[in-house]
Amino acid sequence: MSNVYRQNPGLSGFRSLAGGALLPVGDYPGGCPEGRAAGRPTSVAAVYGEQKWESGSLPAGGDMLRWGRYLPYLEWPSLGEGGTPLIELESTCVSKLWIKAEWMNPTGSHKDRMSPLAVARAVEVGAGGIICASSGNAGISMACYAAKAGLVSQVIVTAGLPKPVRQALSTYGADVVVAENSLDRWRVMEQAVTNEGWFPLTNYLLPPVGSCAWGVEGYKTVAFELAAECRDGVDAVVVPTARGDIIWGIAAGFAMLAKQGRWNGPLPKLIAVEPFPRISKVLHNEAVITDQFPGSTQQASTAGTTATDQSLRAVIETNGTALAISDEMAAVAQRDLAKKFGIYLELCAAAPYAAIPHLLAQGCLAPTDKVVLIGTSAGYRDPVAVDATTLRVPA
Repeated sequence: MSNVYRQNPGLSGFRSLAGGALLPVGDYPGGCPEGRAAGRPTSVAAVYGEQKWESGSLPAGGDMLRWGRYLPYLEWPSLGEGGTPLIELESTCVSKLWIKAEWMNPTGSHKDRMSPLAVARAVEVGAGGIICASSGNAGISMACYAAKAGLVSQVIVTAGLPKPVRQALSTYGADVVVAENSLDRWRVMEQAVTNEGWFPLTNYLLPPVGSCAWGVEGYKTVAFELAAECRDGVDAVVVPTARGDIIWGIAAGFAMLAKQGRWNGPLPKLIAVEPFPRISKVLHNEAVITDQFPGSTQQASTAGTTATDQSLRAVIETNGTALAISDEMAAVAQRDLAKKFGIYLELCAAAPYAAIPHLLAQGCLAPTDKVVLIGTSAGYRDPVAVDATTLRVPA
């Protein structure tokens, strides 16, 4: 195992997303202790002392390490994550349309912004290993960075795990444990964390909170990069969303930039795209965030019957919204992105592209808006679920 990675000396502690007292520097896998005790679980976020941002324009280009002074660690087991391209897509619907190419991270997904920071924390606290429940991307990313740091990893999966994912996990040396179903993964993981001392990357409790707070901080760098690259501003960021780590991280990143005077004007609207209504039900007062949301989907990375307070906050605090995009609509978008732009995405990662005309029709976007889609992951290890060649989405 490598030496301990340097923690940011400016890290003061953590605080509930709902506010309240400063919590000591530590680990809060259940989120805010008071919030969970009150039946409203919510994540915590890092709090830093006075930060002085460099003068001049934000630096464009370079990997995630350039942002270390604004993250919990100054260094971590890096493989060059971050700094992903921002690709402009031709659009007749909105003024500008870009896609953030998160599939170009080292293991092919946005999870590579979270994993190295969580692995650094696991190493710092002397954990025997790091564990997560995953349908693919998080497990592969965690196993990769754990291997880089010389740390043992374990991934809790279901029997339906695609063969390419299983092969990748095995190649990285991860211990793969098969649970009965998606929710049962959390039970298995909780036992491993409680009884065997594994360091948790992802949530394992009901109602859920976000993933390891140390790791989720890494998603702020998506906002930093967008601010550096989109000098004329961004009106909306459209994000595939399950438990909301990345959408909250992006919202928090823009909020940090605004606080430091590095983002002028309104925060970009954060728009959550989900495979069936979860957050959207809460926004329409048809449910509360701690409810179960029955539904099935082939959009594996954004599947699940739960939602989180952090994803809801990201949407509400930026005047955004949430929209459900069916597998059929996502499959048409997946095909169109590949044929028109040469971009082959995982099914759920294509869903934001499908959402654009619906958001315009609902008045959530305007034709004059500048919009960024978050292309979370590539399609090469996504099981082929829908034959898009025969699909037509009704007007």
